[in-house]
Amino acid sequence: MSPIKRFLYCISVVSAALLFSSCASKQAINVKIHTDPEGSHIVYRVENNLDEPWIYLGITPYQGVTLMDSSAFEEDSMISFKVMRHGYLDQVKQWTGVQFLEEYDDEGLLLWTPRLVKAGQ
Repeated sequence: MSPIKRFLYCISVVSAALLFSSCASKQAINVKIHTDPEGSHIVYRVENNLDEPWIYLGITPYQGVTLMDSSAFEEDSMISFKVMRHGYLDQVKQWTGVQFLEEYDDEGLLLWTPRLVKAGQ
């Protein structure tokens, strides 16, 4: 094997090892969220400690996949999803990590359809 081929082979092996090791502690979660009315912004966070940031997913209707750390599914973790739309009250759904994983395993996806309430009513 030539030195260049050997170098490229080593780079590809190291890259693959890094890729698999960084993804090993993540789980792909299928998410499907619809709101009434549509056009709401969706965020989520996993609270293992205080002051965890919200992570933006998109606008409803939303269907996609998000990666979550395996530590999110522990009993002391809280997983929260929130939908927000101007002129409406925010809607939040929360689970412990174990509750979330049980519901996800039963359904095969996170399915949530909150009905938004106009603010000031």
